[in-house]
Amino acid sequence: MTMSFYHEKIIAITGAASGMGRSYATLLAQQGAKLLLSDVDEEGLNETIALVNALNRNQKVASMIMDVSQPEHWQQFKDLALAQFGGCHMLINNAGIEGAAQPFWASMETQIKQTMDVNFYGVVYGCRCFIPLLVKQDWASIVNISSIFGFIGTPNASDYCASKFAVRGYTEALMVELAHVYPQVQVHLVHPGGVDTDIARSQKTAKFKHKFLTTPSDEMCQVVLDDVVKNNPRIIYGNHAQKTYWLSKLLPLKQLKKIIAKGLALVDKNEYSPDHKGFQ
Repeated sequence: MTMSFYHEKIIAITGAASGMGRSYATLLAQQGAKLLLSDVDEEGLNETIALVNALNRNQKVASMIMDVSQPEHWQQFKDLALAQFGGCHMLINNAGIEGAAQPFWASMETQIKQTMDVNFYGVVYGCRCFIPLLVKQDWASIVNISSIFGFIGTPNASDYCASKFAVRGYTEALMVELAHVYPQVQVHLVHPGGVDTDIARSQKTAKFKHKFLTTPSDEMCQVVLDDVVKNNPRIIYGNHAQKTYWLSKLLPLKQLKKIIAKGLALVDKNEYSPDHKGFQ
C-alpha cells in the first residue's frame, strides 16, 4: 500500500541533508514522490539531492538552503513549492538541533533561545506557512517531530526537552483544531527513540550517541511513512521509545526521576560540581 500511496505526492522536508531527513527523502524518492528539500547544510543537502536523483529520475527535485528559525526563509520555501509544483501535500518538520548538552546552570541563554527557535518555532513557522497550501488538497499531512524527550526530562537536555515538550503540546492541539475545520489534513506527532542520526555531534554527546542512538534512520522513517498512511496520530518508535513512553505514563515522577538519573553516568562530571560558576 505504502509503495504506491506517495507516488506523485508533493512532499516538503526540512533538515534533509542528513539523518532522518535524508532517509525520508530517499525512501519517498523510491516511491515516486515529488520532493521539496531544505537544510542549512548546503554540502549535505547536495549529497541528498544526488541520492534522490539517482533513485527517481522521473521526478524533479526542488531545494533551497534554509534556516527554519527564520520566517522569511519559510515564505521562500512556500513560494518555491508553488513555483515548482503548484502546491504541497505533505510537510515533514524534521529539522532540529541537539541543544546545549549541558546542565541548565552551565547553559547560555543564547543557546537555549537557539534550541527553541529551531526545534519549536521552526515547527510553528512551518505549519503556519504551509497550511494554506495543505488545505487545498483532498489529502494532506503535517508530520511534526518531537522525541521521547517530549515525554521525560533528562540530564543535560533541559533546553532540548523543553523544545520537544513544546512541539508535543502544539501538535496535539493542532490535530484537534484542524480536525474540526479541514479533517482531510492529517496531523502526526512523532516521538523517535534513539535513532542513528547526526543530531548528537558534539564531543560531549559522543558516549550518549554510541550507547543510545542505535535504530537505523531508514527503519525509523519507514515506520513513520507507513503510520501516516494508516493515519496514526502518535508515532512512537526507535530504541527505548515504547519503554520511555510507558514509564512516563505509569510511574510516579518520584520513581521516574531515579530511573532518569542513571543518565548522569554519560555526562561531564565537572559540570556537576557545587563550585560551578553557574551557581555563583
